[in-house]
Amino acid sequence: MSLPINHHWVSNRLLVICLIFGLTACNDNDLQGSNLIGPSISPVVQRHFNRFDHDHDGRVTVDELKRPVLFRRVDRNGDGSITLQEASDYIEQRQAARRRSYAQSRSDTVVAAHIPENYQNTTPVQASYPVHRTWRQTPIAPYPASAIPNALPETARYAPSAPVSARPLRRLARNGDALSADSSMDNGATDAVIASGGIQQFRNLPYATAPGVDPNLLSLDIYAPATGQNHPVIVMVHGGGWQRGDKANANIAANKSRYFTRAGYLFVSINYRLSPAVKHPTHVQDVANALAWIARNISRYHGNPNRIYLMGHSSGAHLAALVATDQRYLQAAGENLRLIKGVILLDGAGYDIPKLMREHHQPDIYVEAFGHDERVWQDASPVAHIAPQKGIAPFLIFYTPRTRSQMLTESLRESLMRAGVPVHIKVVNKSHEQINREVGEFNDNVTKDIINFLK
Repeated sequence: MSLPINHHWVSNRLLVICLIFGLTACNDNDLQGSNLIGPSISPVVQRHFNRFDHDHDGRVTVDELKRPVLFRRVDRNGDGSITLQEASDYIEQRQAARRRSYAQSRSDTVVAAHIPENYQNTTPVQASYPVHRTWRQTPIAPYPASAIPNALPETARYAPSAPVSARPLRRLARNGDALSADSSMDNGATDAVIASGGIQQFRNLPYATAPGVDPNLLSLDIYAPATGQNHPVIVMVHGGGWQRGDKANANIAANKSRYFTRAGYLFVSINYRLSPAVKHPTHVQDVANALAWIARNISRYHGNPNRIYLMGHSSGAHLAALVATDQRYLQAAGENLRLIKGVILLDGAGYDIPKLMREHHQPDIYVEAFGHDERVWQDASPVAHIAPQKGIAPFLIFYTPRTRSQMLTESLRESLMRAGVPVHIKVVNKSHEQINREVGEFNDNVTKDIINFLK
C-alpha cells in the first residue's frame, strides 16, 4: 500500500530538527527528497545527528551538543544523553503544538465528526463547536501530603460519553460534594474517524475538560478492530519525564496499535497534563479519569469494560503503577482498583521516589513533577500504597540493565510480593527507548511476554 507524502510538511519538520540542533548545512533541497513516514528517521536527520555524536555511540551528550538548556528539554528520561528517537519525539511534539496553534488562529470554529452509535458506519456527522484557544499554564505549588486531594480540582469536569448525544456532564467538587450536572461542553466531538487496514481509529476523544487547558492534554485515541465484539482493552500511558510526550507519537502508538488490534485487542492511548505547568497529583488524577471514561464508554467501540489492562513506559509506567495501587484516584472518578485487570510496566521511573531522591542525583524533572516536599514524594510512590486485600491487579514488570531501573523494579516487586500480589519481572537487554518502541514489532520477546500475560 502506498502512502501519500506531504513533502512540504516533511520538509518543514526536518528543517526544524536541523535548526534546533544547529545544523546549518541542512537545506530545503536535501529535505524534499527525504522519506519520513511513521517511526522511520530521515537519513538527512541521521547524518546531521551523527555530526554531534562525536564518539559514535548513538547518543549525544551535553558536552557534544553544547546547549545545556535545550539538552535538558530533549533528554526526556533524564539519563544524561539524547538519542535520535528522543530528538525526533521532541520536535514532533513542538510541531504538533504549533500546528494546533496555527489552526486555532485561523478560525474560531472547527468542523468535527461525532461518533455514531454504531461505529462501523464511519460517515461523519458534521457539527461545529468552539475551539479552545492557546493558553499559558501557571505552575502550581506542591501539595503537602495532608492536602493531596481525593478528587479532581474544582475546575475540572468529566467529559460525556463520547458516542452518546444529549448526556449531561458531571463535575466533581474538590470537597467531595455530590456530582452536579453541567451541559456547557460539546458532546463528544472528535477530530477524525479513520478506517484503514482493518483498524478503526477514533482520535482526540475528550475524557475530561478544564478551563484554559489544551483539550489534547485531556483526550485519548482509540484503535479498534474493524470486526468482532467485546475485545479486551489495553490502555497505554506515554512517558516523557512527566513533562513531554503525546499519545499519538510513533513510538507510543504505531507498532502497538497495529499489532494489538490485529491480535484482537482494542488499543487506547491517553494524554494527561504535563509538568512544569502542573505537579503531582494532577498527572495521576488525569490517568484515573481517563480509565473511568474508558470503563463507562468502551463497550460502544466494541471493547470489553471487564477486561481493561494498563500499560505504561518510563514516567507513564510510574503513573500506571500509582493509579493501580493507590485507590483514591479511581474512587474519586467513581471507580475502584478492580477496574484494572493487569498492569504492564516498561522500564519505569519513580516507583520509590524518596529512595530515588536520596540515593541518586536526580535531574530537574523530578523536582518539577513532585517538588521538594518529602511527604509528596512518599505520596507519589506506588510502593507506599501497596497492601494486602486491596484488589490490586497482577503486575508484569520489564526493566533494562541500568542500576536505577533494577533498584526501582526490585523495590516494587518486593512490596507487591509482601502484599500477595502476583508479579513477574523480566530484565531486557535493550535501551530505555527500545523497550518501548519495539513493542509490537515482529519477533519482539517483550511483546510475546505481554501477550502471554494477557491470556
